[in-house]
Amino acid sequence: MTQRCPHCQIEIDAPKLHAYEDNFVCPHCAATLSHSQIDIFFYAFCFIALVSLLLITVGHVNTCIALVVAAVSYRFCRGKLFESRFRLIRCTF
Repeated sequence: MTQRCPHCQIEIDAPKLHAYEDNFVCPHCAATLSHSQIDIFFYAFCFIALVSLLLITVGHVNTCIALVVAAVSYRFCRGKLFESRFRLIRCTF
């Protein structure tokens, strides 16, 4: 998953979300980077809302079951569908 470092503007291979705990370091400029939390929550909310609404209205599935199915399916689809779209941000502590 190649993305652009916001500090040095060089293409880097950003690690997956499960590969680091809080942040990671750009191999070129040593800037501390992380995936944007706003993007993570936005994509999760949109996916879970859309899938659960479809399950409830089209499939006539119970609301609680639809939410659980949508959340679990987001977890399994996140690495393949969404992580490449998350922006990288520079961490300033």
